[in-house]
Amino acid sequence: MLLHDAVEHATADKHELENLAGEQAEQIRELTEANNTLSAQTLALAEDAAQAPEMVRKQMEAQLAEYKQRLEGAEEELTAMQSSEQSQRIALMDELNTMQTENSNLRAQLRAAKR
Repeated sequence: MLLHDAVEHATADKHELENLAGEQAEQIRELTEANNTLSAQTLALAEDAAQAPEMVRKQMEAQLAEYKQRLEGAEEELTAMQSSEQSQRIALMDELNTMQTENSNLRAQLRAAKR
């Protein structure tokens, strides 16, 4: 009977060890899965971090292009205003010359009339 009890005890121990091994295998599988998930997330974050300067550079380039376009528009507007101002000055100078000529003619007529 002792041998039979020892075999039963050994068999029970074996089953208990098998159950423990199964539980540990499941824990290892879960930990491996969690590790793989975390590794993938870490790689994704590292890739995002590596691409961040590129994204910032692209955003800054877009802003720079927008500012350049706005500057060109402002320069065109300034050029148009300067051209308009110059045209007005020319027109005013022509009008002033005409007025001075008329004034000179009127003075000459007045002098002639006084004689």
